[in-house]
Amino acid sequence: MNTDTQVMEALNWRYATKKFDPKRKVADQDMDTLMEAVRLAASSMGLQPYRFFRITDPEVRKQLREVSFDQPQITDASDMIVFTAKSSYTDSDIDDFLEESKKRRGFSEDAIASRKKTILKHVGGFDGDEFLQWASRQLYISIGQLLTTAAVMGIDACPMEGIKAPEYGRILKLDDRDLQAFAVVTLGYRSDEDELADQAKIRLPREILFEEV
Repeated sequence: MNTDTQVMEALNWRYATKKFDPKRKVADQDMDTLMEAVRLAASSMGLQPYRFFRITDPEVRKQLREVSFDQPQITDASDMIVFTAKSSYTDSDIDDFLEESKKRRGFSEDAIASRKKTILKHVGGFDGDEFLQWASRQLYISIGQLLTTAAVMGIDACPMEGIKAPEYGRILKLDDRDLQAFAVVTLGYRSDEDELADQAKIRLPREILFEEV
């Protein structure tokens, strides 16, 4: 099977899994691959204005299910990742990013100073909640990368926005870290009882979605 066929089959196979098999667990090695895929996702200027929380404590997941409209995926799936965006980008964030840049690419001090000026101009141009909204848009790129990677690996996933973000903030103490929850992705393996698994995927045809200019 060629790569094109493999990718298309995986993307057609995936769906937002509603019923997970609670007895089947994603192997630690596979979770490492999935988390690395999230880490490697693209973001504007490479700033990664977000943080991810892998929730493994069963009691915490029970609490989160209560503030996720009692959706069973929260507790039944093998794994769960909460996607949070930063409300602001601090000097400490910039320094951490630049230190990593220097380490990875060997930038000179002049190059670092120039890059810092560019970043400050960029993130300093946002007003009010504009930074948070920008950061959340970066966040969704990483969610898409996770869903695609999971599908190629034959791992089921369910992206979920049906959460009470303020309650997530309280349970995970996000406010103390200047973070806000936007979405969750649960990961695992579909239950044989999930009726959605065999239903046809509904997508608009390409000729409607795409225009060639």
